Amino acid sequence: MQVVIMGCGRTGSALATGCEAEGDQVSVIDVDETVRNHLPRGFGGRFVAGNGITPRVLEEAGIAHAEAFVALTPNDNANTVAARVAREVFRVPRVLARLYDPAHAPVYSEFGIVTVGSVQTTVNRVVQLLHHSTLEPHQTFGNGETLLVRSRVPDYLAGRGVLEFNVPGEIQVVELSRAGHSRIPEHSTPLEGGDIVSFIVAARSLDRLRSFLDGGSS
Repeated sequence: MQVVIMGCGRTGSALATGCEAEGDQVSVIDVDETVRNHLPRGFGGRFVAGNGITPRVLEEAGIAHAEAFVALTPNDNANTVAARVAREVFRVPRVLARLYDPAHAPVYSEFGIVTVGSVQTTVNRVVQLLHHSTLEPHQTFGNGETLLVRSRVPDYLAGRGVLEFNVPGEIQVVELSRAGHSRIPEHSTPLEGGDIVSFIVAARSLDRLRSFLDGGSS
């Protein structure tokens, strides 16, 4: 997976190290060039000095081909703007951002940005969100009866058709992201390992979908 991280403080550097250990290709952005020293010796990723809310800087970091973008600066406003640019301009499938002030939570929620908190919790949670089928809701409807969730397609489902996910009245595939590009799939569209799929799912059926994605019986 190609991951772009904005912010190279303790959290960003720890996450970059953790993602690289998972086999990811990692680019790190920070306005302060000296913080590259937070990255461990032998770090094989890329460091880009600049403001991550600037499209030019994001492009230099490889955002056009990124499968995930994580904003981890100490500034909620900067994180929000950069996350929106990554999602809306570059169509990055997975966008996460650190939240410092809980009062800003509705803004993140409005734009469908998943948030994370403290340093070590952040690192563990982001790695989990990027690599495992946690099915975190991106948006809820009504009183929570229906959810919009996104998940990476595990390799064992490669070649299966989108139609196989659909369960009338319970689960419906509504979008597919592949290699940074989003589309509405047809029922016969074959899945590939690493695809990001968006589902509308009844809350009561979330465990059923999770079991299917994790290899259990549905």
